[in-house]
Amino acid sequence: AVKDGVDIINLSVGPKGPTATRTTFLNPFDAALLSAVKAGVFVVQAAGNGGPFPKSMVSFGPWITSVAAAIDDRRYQNHLTLGNGKLLPGVGLSRK
Repeated sequence: AVKDGVDIINLSVGPKGPTATRTTFLNPFDAALLSAVKAGVFVVQAAGNGGPFPKSMVSFGPWITSVAAAIDDRRYQNHLTLGNGKLLPGVGLSRK
């Protein structure tokens, strides 16, 4: 990604929960993300809500911007219009 000149890496994967060991970020994946940050890439990770305490999340690399999950009960009837004019009904988080 760094060689390709990306500015942002958005990860939709994250740890499932706290690890049993104290060392949490000395693995190849997190080391690669640290290298990307050092090269000027902004790294964002979906961290879920699986932290050890209520309303907490798990994120190992302090160099990564982590985002917790959010749940709401708002759903709006919506649709998707295809190029051939066909409508696909569905729901969305906004009315537009």
